[in-house]
Amino acid sequence: MYESRRGIIVKRNDGSEIVNYNEDSFPSYIHDGYIYHGCSWERVPHYHEDVEFISVYSGAMGYSAGGTNIQLKKGDTLFVNSGTIHWSFSTTDSVTRYYLAVLHPRIIYSSYAVETKAVKPIITDKSVPFIHIKAEDFDASAIQHILQNMCKDENEINEFLITKRFFELWDIIMYRFTDTYRVHISHMEDTDGHSKKLKAMMIYIDEHYKEPVTLKDISEAGCVSQSLCNQIFKKLTEKSPIEYLMHYRSRKIADLLQSGNMNMSEIAEITGFSSASYMAETFKKFYKMSPRDFKKKSPSN
Repeated sequence: MYESRRGIIVKRNDGSEIVNYNEDSFPSYIHDGYIYHGCSWERVPHYHEDVEFISVYSGAMGYSAGGTNIQLKKGDTLFVNSGTIHWSFSTTDSVTRYYLAVLHPRIIYSSYAVETKAVKPIITDKSVPFIHIKAEDFDASAIQHILQNMCKDENEINEFLITKRFFELWDIIMYRFTDTYRVHISHMEDTDGHSKKLKAMMIYIDEHYKEPVTLKDISEAGCVSQSLCNQIFKKLTEKSPIEYLMHYRSRKIADLLQSGNMNMSEIAEITGFSSASYMAETFKKFYKMSPRDFKKKSPSN
């Protein structure tokens, strides 16, 4: 794991997240995590090939997956399917704690039969972007207990135990994966198509955020009208395209403030802002403090 990347979303050229695995040689990220209002990993839309399990054990929080907002209370667990655009958000004034496991499906590709019959039918089914296991459900305590045990080993990764527990988690997901538990997003026509268009527009922003970017540029990247571009961003990220762009630039500013010694004018220039004052004004909207104050509070200072 790269400690300098903890809480930072790093992406590939296709826009998917490069997960900060605990060990480079084994595709799992296990973490006893937390969220609070205004933290740098709140409301950051992203996706990855890995599946994700998040189980709240203290407090409450929100999660958006595939354009649906889910409220998670103590004892709830959310399974986020491969390739689903998702992000977390705080719903209280206090800190919420959760167990998190981000796991690449190939960990349980024990044979071709298992891969094709038990794993791929689930991770390729775009009608199921997530499964919400509620605290009162019969299997809720079992799945949280598995994730809790995974997090106990966070600092001493045991690949065998992670694999064993991933199979146990998958057994629960397979039982859940029936027509009864399917999540159909009927209120948005061609949801998967919109998701693909959003990913294309996210990639464009990732590649061009340093340049002047307009709504027209973003919409053309997704091959949609400006009106539909706005609708897709609002539905799947709860931000307008320009708000998403400004949030993205602000996250880049935060990364640079934590990892470098550039002055504010230099940072503004390489993050697409016309001036340091405009950069500071925008940054404050998302982080509730100036870039200088953020830098002072950075762990590296």
